[in-house]
Amino acid sequence: MNVFIEPKPLSGHVEVISSKSLSHRFVIAAGLAHGTSILHHVLDSDDLDATKAALAHFGVTFEGQRVSSNGFHYDFKPIDCHESGSTLRFMIPIAMLQDQEVTFTGKGRLPERPLTVYKDLFKDQLNYPEHRYLPCRIKGPLSNVDYFLRGDVSSQFFTGLLFALPCLNHDSTITWTTPLASKGYIDLTIDVLNQFGVHILQNDHQFIIKGHQTYQPIEASVEGDYSQAAFWFAAGLLGEKLTLSNLNPFSKQGDARIVDIIKQMKGHLDYDEENQCYHVFPSHLEGTSIDLDDIPDLGPILMVLASFAQGVTHFTHISRLRIKESDRVEAMVEALTACGVNVTTKDDELWIEGKSVIEGGITLQGYNDHRIVMALSIMSIKTKKGLTITDKEAVKKSYPNFFDVFQSLGGIVHEFE
Repeated sequence: MNVFIEPKPLSGHVEVISSKSLSHRFVIAAGLAHGTSILHHVLDSDDLDATKAALAHFGVTFEGQRVSSNGFHYDFKPIDCHESGSTLRFMIPIAMLQDQEVTFTGKGRLPERPLTVYKDLFKDQLNYPEHRYLPCRIKGPLSNVDYFLRGDVSSQFFTGLLFALPCLNHDSTITWTTPLASKGYIDLTIDVLNQFGVHILQNDHQFIIKGHQTYQPIEASVEGDYSQAAFWFAAGLLGEKLTLSNLNPFSKQGDARIVDIIKQMKGHLDYDEENQCYHVFPSHLEGTSIDLDDIPDLGPILMVLASFAQGVTHFTHISRLRIKESDRVEAMVEALTACGVNVTTKDDELWIEGKSVIEGGITLQGYNDHRIVMALSIMSIKTKKGLTITDKEAVKKSYPNFFDVFQSLGGIVHEFE
């Protein structure tokens, strides 16, 4: 399905949806606990469906807000992670808490997303085809005591290990051998584990994980998602005033940095403590320098903002955007260049020279990537002639009602085959 979006500013109020990153973590931790947890506001999306289905293969049950488990009991059926990298990379070490071989499958770009970090750690216990990573077969048990990972690999590999290692009968360590990137996502994991009664010690280069720990069932609520809120922050800056609620101003989410980056670009927003919401106002943005190393998911929408900012915005550490649901660097370079924006890339850097006017009136590829589709949709409101965007359904991966919210704010969306 394609959409044509008319160039109309958005305004009004958005109750930001629950955090995808936190929803994954809460659901998995609840599945590792013995007993029943009650989780409020877990995100309803394709990726979370994949994680719940994966846990169900180990006897975890879901009934409304209740997540129940009485120990892992694998049903010997292949686990389909669909297109969710989080599901796959979080669940592989967890599957190794029992000694039966488990097969993981997936679709879309997921079979191309690397698992070499785990292959290096688990050796012959993990096997996959020669030219792709799925289907893969993994056989427990987890047996190492000390794990060594480069710090610049995806935080998902660290999180998968941090979920599983406390359940072992022995202590273990995870040492990063280069500076630790995406630390915000790892901090998020550790905070969730703490809430479930599992504690991780750390020093300046290592996580120390005590064994014999037990996940305790809890009642908790998932806070709003800053990575999804970023699209509405951008809409307020490019359109008319928007109010965003359901966001924790003290959140440990790494993508909460969107607030500081907007201020860095001279964007106008403030937090209303009395009403517990952000107010975002139309702004004349200025180019700046943005390091995407810890916040790759913000890359596409920040590139949209840079396209309308005065001067040049310089992005560094862009390479991790290339191994997401699409090559997000190439997808955004193609889209922005087609819109007449001057974009330059070299190695791990990208420069965007902002424009005061973007004509639009063209078709841009969504590449079946939720963040590309949403970023280009926000971009459309500031063009002169609107934009046609392919692969509308991609938003189901993380934000199924994105276009409903978009239209509730005054956006005009026309669907066609």
